[in-house]
Parts: sequence; C-alpha cells; structure tokens
Amino acid sequence: MAGPGADFNYLEFFKEEIRNENATIKIGAVNNLHLIASALGPQRTVSELLPYLTQVVQEEPLCNDDEFLHSMAKQFAVLSEYINGHDELLIAPLENLADQEETVIRDQAIQSLIKVIEKRPQLAPDHLVPTLHRLATKTDFFTARVSACALLPLAYRHVNADQKQGLRKAFVTLCGGETPMVRRAAAHKMRDFIQVCDKQDLLTDLISVYTQLSQEDTQDTIRVACVHATLVIARMLNPEENRQHTVERIKDAVEDRSWRVRLTVAKNFDQLCEAFGPELTAQKLMTPFIQLMKDNEQEVRKEAVKIIEACLKLPNHFTPEQLQQHILPQFQTLGGDSAQSVRAALAQVLGPIAKALGRDVTQRQLLTLISDLMKDDFHDVRLNIVSHAGLVCEVLGAEGLVHSLLHTVQNLIMDNHWRIRQSVVEQVPRLSRLFGMELFQTKLEAIFLSSLRDSVHSVRQSATKHLSEIATAFGPQWTVEHLLPKLVEQYSESVGYANRVTTLHVLPQVSSVMTAEQLNQYIVPLLVKATKDSVPNVRFCACRTIMWMMENHNLGAQPFSASVKPALLELEHDSDIDVQYYAQRALLLCA
Repeated sequence: MAGPGADFNYLEFFKEEIRNENATIKIGAVNNLHLIASALGPQRTVSELLPYLTQVVQEEPLCNDDEFLHSMAKQFAVLSEYINGHDELLIAPLENLADQEETVIRDQAIQSLIKVIEKRPQLAPDHLVPTLHRLATKTDFFTARVSACALLPLAYRHVNADQKQGLRKAFVTLCGGETPMVRRAAAHKMRDFIQVCDKQDLLTDLISVYTQLSQEDTQDTIRVACVHATLVIARMLNPEENRQHTVERIKDAVEDRSWRVRLTVAKNFDQLCEAFGPELTAQKLMTPFIQLMKDNEQEVRKEAVKIIEACLKLPNHFTPEQLQQHILPQFQTLGGDSAQSVRAALAQVLGPIAKALGRDVTQRQLLTLISDLMKDDFHDVRLNIVSHAGLVCEVLGAEGLVHSLLHTVQNLIMDNHWRIRQSVVEQVPRLSRLFGMELFQTKLEAIFLSSLRDSVHSVRQSATKHLSEIATAFGPQWTVEHLLPKLVEQYSESVGYANRVTTLHVLPQVSSVMTAEQLNQYIVPLLVKATKDSVPNVRFCACRTIMWMMENHNLGAQPFSASVKPALLELEHDSDIDVQYYAQRALLLCA
C-alpha cells in the first residue's frame, strides 16, 4: 500500500485522531506525536503544532481526559528534539499541566520540565523561575504549590544569586503554608533543596524552617523527611553547629510517638554516624541508639540491630570499647526477643561483631549466645548465625571452638530446612582450613560427604562446588588416597540415579589436584562404567564429564582413547537422543 502523498495534511490527520472517541486511537496518536513533528519540520511544528497543543490541553473535552493529559505531559519533552532549540515554548503548556488535580499528570509534567531545563539550563533564569513563582503563589488550589516544591532544587542550581534569594524565600513560604499537602511536599524536597544551597544560606534562611518542620505535630511523614534532611545538613555543619541545630532533632526523632520516624532513624543510623563524625556519635548518639534497640516496635528493634554491621564498617565508629559498654549489654535481652525477625537480625550481625571484638571478649561474652541462636526454633535465626560460622570460628580459633560450637554445627548439617544445610556446607571449607586435616576427618568429613546424597539438589550442588576447596587445602596425596575412594564408593547402582549423577559432577572438582596418570588410573574407569549405566541421565552426564576432562586436562591420547573411545562409539547408537548428541561431541574431541 502506498504511503501518504506529498499533499497529505499531517496536522489535520493528527487533529482528527485525537478527537476520536476511541481512547486507544487517541492515545496512540499522542504517543506518535514525534512522527507528526518530524513530518511537519521544525518551522511548522513551532508555528502550528505547538500552539494547537497548548490550546487543546486547556479546552473541552480533552482538558478533562486524564489519560490524554498524562500522555501529552510526556510527549512535550519528546518534542524538544523537533523544534530546533525553541524549548522555551514547551514551558507554558507544561506549567498548565503541572497545575492539574491528578497527581500522575502533575508528576509527569514536572519530569518533562526537568528534562527540558537539564537540556537547556540557560532557560532557567528567564523562563523556569517566573513559572515557579506563579505556581508557588497560586492560591485557588494546592496542586500548583506542590509542583513548585518539586521544581525548586532544579531551578536553584541554574540561577544567579538574586534569584536564589527569592527561591529561598519561596521555599520558606511553602514550608510554612497552611495546607498540609504543600508542607509535606516541601518537606520531601527539603533534602534536595538544601544540597544545592550554601552553608551560610542554610544557617541564615533555612535552618529555622528545618527546626519548625521537624517538630510538625500533624504529619509523621514530614518528620520522616526531616530525618533524611538531617543527613545532608549534618555533613555541611561543623561539630559545634551540629550540637546547636541537628543533634537534638535526632534525639527527638528517636523518642517520636510515630514508629515510622523512629524506624527511619534506625535504618539510616550508619549514615548519621558518618555525617556527625566519631566524636559526636560517641558523645550524643549512643544513648539514643540503645533506645532504638529497646523500642516497643519489633521492626524498629530489628533495623537497629541490623544497622550495627554497617556501622562497624565506618572508620573509628563503634570501637570495641563502645561495643562492650553500650551494645553487648543489650544482646542478652535481644537474644530472647519474642520477635523472630529481631533474633534473626541479631544472628546476622554476631559474626562481624565477634571479628571486631576479638577472641577473648567473644569467648567470654558471646559464645553462649551464639550457641543458643544456633539452636533457635526459628529457621532464619539458625540460617543467619550459621552463615557466619566460619568467621566466628576464625575469631575463636580451633582450640576455643572444638568443645563448644562444633557439635552444634554437626547437628545443623542435618537440619530439616535445606537452606540451613546448604549454609553449613558452604562454611565447611573455611572450617576445614581452620581445623586441619585430622580434625576435619574425625568431625566434619562424614557429614559433609553425606550432603552429596542430600534430597535437595541445591545442597548437593553446593557440596560439589566446595569440594574442590577442600581438595586444594589438603593436597593431592590426601585427595587420591583418602577422599577419592570414598567418593567412588558413593557411585552405586543400588541407590538413586541422582547420587550417581552427583558423583560424576564431583569428579571435575577433585581432578584439579590430580596428575594425568592418577586421572587415568582412578577417574577414567568410573567414567567408562557410567557410560554403561541403565539411566540415560547418568550416561549423558558421563559423556559431558569426559568432554570436560579432555578440554581441561592433558590425559594422553593413547591411554585415554583406548579405554574411553569404545564406550563412546557404543553410545553413538544409544536409544536416548541426548546421550547420542553428547557422545558424538565427545568423540569429536577424541579425534
């Protein structure tokens, strides 16, 4: 079918489409507005299309069509690419859309305005600032002032000093407005606005507004926003100024009647510590933090405990002395907390805390708690503490651990929850390096090898993957003489085929420490045996393992081909198509 002729009127076609009663056709036309603009060219787009669009979004019936207006708010930013630099013409229609009652339309109009100004920052002083002031002073409805709040940080970055002063005054006015929705919008943008302000302007014009909103009595979301603003302010001020302006606000937030405010402090406590610095944190924030760990709301207690790990990573924060004096005394209560999530959070941080405290303090004050959490009824608690078992063992050393935690670790590898069994398996290589060969063989080897027969594939896969670390740690002689015979024993026709497949997956892991001669002597015969297995899955796994061995080891063409090639030739005519495929690929490598 031929396309439109040279005399086709694209603009009239677009006008008909957006007047169509079918919403799909109408919105489709708007979403393809860039095609119309491209066809019209920059000059006609500026002189005809844009004036029409500016008018149509304000006239009946389309001014009441929310879906149409939302799509238009998005497309105005797209038109920026088709108007040859006349982006200032987009600001007026977007200002109208930023005053709409529907939130999604306003938000999209703000996003489009931001895109236009970020592309052409020079438009901000002469076009965006007047728009912002008009929106900020509209009193007929609150929506325009809410949009003004969202535009303030962007405008402030791109204007001169005189205009900045006017914008600060506008922000202060919006923060003190009578309409709760406007105060909330201003509070939510306070953090972004303060980030673009100078320290002196903050202290002169904005700190009083920050203090006022942080004591806002009607909306906890405003007080939550003030906690986020504190993170920015505290980094801008020196310790003495923080003592005067921000520390008390955080103390008030910790005692706030709304759990959401307290939760925000708990979740961001590491950032607060970083912003205030080690000295101010030690002097002013440790007591409020302990209050959060004792909070009535379990969610607050949980987040306060979880954030300890992040705080430990900060330089010069949460020293061993502070941990012993302030944090450790709370652990006994938290270890018996009625909320499972709190105990799980505690279990998650005990490993890093033990590392920070060292062996003596851990053995004296944490060992009993760690043992108790390993036996907790809630599986997430056991899982979290087990995931740090290797770290705790390194801190305590083999001597301090053998008679205390090791028995519990042995029990957990048989836990009813497979994720816990998998986590224990993941810790075994670390424990084996710590304990040495003899203790590994007597305490951990049997239960670790039993994981290769676990009913859950992920546990078997994890055990297979970590076996290479153990083989590397204890060396080739131990692997060949001690470990390999036990692995070969597990390949038995009398057990499920999954165990035989697992054994085949294990062979590449231990082969890394073996010589070609040892591989031909011990591994190859088992692979040949596997090619004759009654289960097709085992046979094609044998073929794949043979391929891996040939690709990763120099086994010697003559001995390897003499034993393996006849078995593969038989499998070329196997009843299973997958076995045939992998046998043929393996034979190509033999050639």
